[in-house]
Amino acid sequence: MKVSISEIQKLRKLTGVGIIDCKNALLNSNGNIEEAIFFLKKKGEKIALNRSKFETKEGGLIAKVDNNNNYGVIIGINCETDFLSKSTEFIKLLNDLSQKAFFYSSKKEFLNSLYHNNDSVNNILNKKIGIFKEKLDLNTFEKVEAPFVMSYTHNNNKLASIVAFSKKLDYKVAKNITMHVAGMNPVSISEKDFPKSVLKKEIKVFEQQNNQYYKSKDLRDKIIKGKIKKLILENTLLNQKFIKNNNITVFDYLKENSKNSDILSFKRVLM
Repeated sequence: MKVSISEIQKLRKLTGVGIIDCKNALLNSNGNIEEAIFFLKKKGEKIALNRSKFETKEGGLIAKVDNNNNYGVIIGINCETDFLSKSTEFIKLLNDLSQKAFFYSSKKEFLNSLYHNNDSVNNILNKKIGIFKEKLDLNTFEKVEAPFVMSYTHNNNKLASIVAFSKKLDYKVAKNITMHVAGMNPVSISEKDFPKSVLKKEIKVFEQQNNQYYKSKDLRDKIIKGKIKKLILENTLLNQKFIKNNNITVFDYLKENSKNSDILSFKRVLM
């Protein structure tokens, strides 16, 4: 079979692996992306956990909190060209819509809500299509509610995060942790909420890798146990090395600055 350049590029974007290896992986998996990722992992390629659930194409994102820092939202609008997504008018639209998003619990509810002059958000977007001459879709709507919420939008409007805390804490500390979430892309808060489905897949990869090299079951089990521990430490927010000081973890940083505040949840979206 043949694989297209677009399929190779998609796999490369997801894994960070070279073009030739991506091509061979797709050939060996008959073009199936998930099986190709599994093939590359079996070969021992270092690949980040697949978190493409929230990835989108051209467009922009913005994260906002309300005036009391009790609600946080991330909204994202998709468009056809990167040129439009960087325009002042497009960014203004994102900003304007985000100011109203706090009051709604779902994307559907928000799209149908009255926004301006008895026009719904959906109608506003349709009118903007006529002005921008490009298709627009509000494809991202993430919301958290907590005693204290902080938001972060990267300056290219392609990456955004929100973090919910159990109580109010110093704004700078909360912002630094929210920036860490954006930069380090954790899978869960701690080992307690680490997705079992992800862990199961990764254990399968570790077993495939080590069965090829070690005959002793005890040694294999010991190595796999160590890899699982490392996997969890590197991908859980509280256990990750803090992005601004690799000598401490995020848990250390939080407790040094706010002993009684805990992280309740977070959202991170990459466009």
